Amino acid sequence: MRTDATNEAEQLDWLVRELRSDMRKLPKRRQLTGAARHAQELFETNAARLPSGHLACGAGCASCCNAHVGVEMAEAFVILEYLRRTRSDDTVDDLLARTAARASEVAGLDPATRWAARVPCIFLDPDAGTCTIYEARPLACRGYNSTNRDACEAMAASGDTKDGIPADGERLGRSRLLRQALARVTALSVGSEAAAEHFELHTAVTGAAEAGEALAWQRKMRGKTKG
Repeated sequence: MRTDATNEAEQLDWLVRELRSDMRKLPKRRQLTGAARHAQELFETNAARLPSGHLACGAGCASCCNAHVGVEMAEAFVILEYLRRTRSDDTVDDLLARTAARASEVAGLDPATRWAARVPCIFLDPDAGTCTIYEARPLACRGYNSTNRDACEAMAASGDTKDGIPADGERLGRSRLLRQALARVTALSVGSEAAAEHFELHTAVTGAAEAGEALAWQRKMRGKTKG
């Protein structure tokens, strides 16, 4: 991210320009997912420069995978493309059907209720405790890094988050800014603020699958705007 930005608004404006500049180099059908991937790359590049000795996350630690995860539609299409690239058609169809069912299951649950209900992410491998879409995971997941594994596991067991989930604030802040920038870029690409709406992860992936590809979704959103 830009190191000479003097405030958050300036940083956000720079990120929007950076994402838009990068996506214009791509064919139209790949621009939205390209922007999402670039945002994820920016996060990883910047996070790699931050201190990490205090982080407690690791393979098999999946307490946060029961939490509500908000994503941008651009990220949902990245996940959809990743699934299609790495799995057979039958496997993808089955997984998307289960994703849609999970979206219905958690619909209407606020984050606290969702946490207490302990409804796991459909992309979590329950045996290994690992993410099956780790390469394509959204910014919200990339930005959440626990600083106390025991506290996370205790809160997951109790379903109580009143004390707050311990996380690295710097990484959370950077992922939040990148999500805001990606949402703004998405809205600009469609010409409607409605396109900047955040969605629950399973709901977003289900919507992406129904649209088929990002460009088709963008066209549909433009049609709603004109209507």
